[in-house]
Amino acid sequence: MIEEHDQKMIRCPRIGGDVNFKFCRSENNMLPCRWVVGCWERRVDIHKFLEEHFSEEEQSKIFVPPKPKLESLVEMMEKAKEKK
Repeated sequence: MIEEHDQKMIRCPRIGGDVNFKFCRSENNMLPCRWVVGCWERRVDIHKFLEEHFSEEEQSKIFVPPKPKLESLVEMMEKAKEKK
């Protein structure tokens, strides 16, 4: 059951406050945060959890490194121009 750990809490280094596992497993467009393994591996068998609940394709999307900030800003500016 995917919800089995949802109520467990941890301090999120990215957010800077407490979050539950449900947030961590779904905050990335309904996929886990890319930091989920490092944050939860001591509290949950996270590798088993990911294997049981997410396909290899989904897992490959989870662990994609983020784009550089400048690249992201340029993309957002281009999208904003397209909307006008």
